Amino acid sequence: MATLTVQGVTDALQSVCGSPAAQGDTGAPQFRKELNLALPRLYNMGLWRDLLFEHVVSTSDGTFTIPDYAESVIAALLDPTGDTVDYSYPQEIRSQFHDYNIVGRNDRAGENTLAAFGIVDDGYAPSQNELKPIADLSPASQGYYLIITPSFPDLSLPPTVSDSRKVTVVFKVKAGIKTETFNLNSQQFLAGADSDVSEILEVKTEGVDLGQEVKVVAYYVTTNPVDQELTLSGTTVKQGGGTGSGSSTTTITVPVTDASSVKEGDFISFDNWDSVSGVDISAVPSLFVVSGVDTTSTPHNIYVARSTSAAITWNLVGADGASGKIYHYDTTQLATVRQPNKVSRYRRYRVDANNQKASLRLLLKRKFVPLLDQNDLVYVSSLHAIKHAMLGNIAEENADLERANYHWSVCRNVLDEQLDAHRGAAKPAVRLDPSGVGAYTSNMM
Repeated sequence: MATLTVQGVTDALQSVCGSPAAQGDTGAPQFRKELNLALPRLYNMGLWRDLLFEHVVSTSDGTFTIPDYAESVIAALLDPTGDTVDYSYPQEIRSQFHDYNIVGRNDRAGENTLAAFGIVDDGYAPSQNELKPIADLSPASQGYYLIITPSFPDLSLPPTVSDSRKVTVVFKVKAGIKTETFNLNSQQFLAGADSDVSEILEVKTEGVDLGQEVKVVAYYVTTNPVDQELTLSGTTVKQGGGTGSGSSTTTITVPVTDASSVKEGDFISFDNWDSVSGVDISAVPSLFVVSGVDTTSTPHNIYVARSTSAAITWNLVGADGASGKIYHYDTTQLATVRQPNKVSRYRRYRVDANNQKASLRLLLKRKFVPLLDQNDLVYVSSLHAIKHAMLGNIAEENADLERANYHWSVCRNVLDEQLDAHRGAAKPAVRLDPSGVGAYTSNMM
């Protein structure tokens, strides 16, 4: 059976196991709230069908976080160099307790992880990535700027509503700890007031559902702009072009000689450019979010999106005779938010990467993410299991524990049967580990 949306589950079960307030056309929002109460427990009851998925991450400092919609790492394969496809190093997954209790976190500085521990769970952190210490920024900078951007393919932040849509960030600057609230109102981006941000302490949303995913990122500007300059290949930057239906597009193509340092989500800006149609690319917005990078082509292409669609060509030499410039700003992704009244937490892990880039292919356990609208996916989409989970919740609210335990027991049995049917002939292997440290005999049984 295919995975269902909230609307699909609502259509099937609203009249069967919804409360009286969840009935009828106007009861769908209430039924969604009831799903949000029942499904977290159902997700946490086991590794059910469609709750495991693959994800690839890279790290150069030995730490990484898993996505906000993932609960934990089930298994991991390591590519120690990070630039190949050699994921032939299976890693043990251990809790933070092991390295602290056995060796006291490996080194006196407490920055590394012994290779023997594999991957160590480091608990939860407020952001997806840590900001590098200001002293380590190359070239040196006084600190980071904060900026709120829409998540592609959205090209503007969500509009405000009566209760307001807000993102609040708590962070450290040289003078101490500050709190800044960003009021969203259809802007192309929102920039913070401080340029010396050094650490993120908290990211949270207020008010109502933001309506779309919004990213919180940090970037720094060097004291020498030449260090962040990209070299254009050719003399023009184009949006659209040609004739026919493909002549208008929202994507600007920027051909450069080398885009190996540019990644999706970074910023670029233009300075001293001229347009054949009088549209100034150096004006608003002053920053463009990179939506894609192609380093396989010659020259390399950087793609950025605009909210307006037109076939425009910008010239490298401006009307004043000064050559145009393109600047690249490396960004650090901090959080992706949407759910109202949520404080972001990302599960962070450590691995021995020898201070070089490493790549990990992870098998992750999916976490229940609150359902915000009727098009959201319900990954554990067994209608029978969901029905008994909903009825179990109703029985608990009515203090009928015997009936509640019955429904939750049936729910688990249904999920077990579905998982067994899903596996088919692929049965879990039995492995013996007498030493307790992973030294089992492969394929012994």
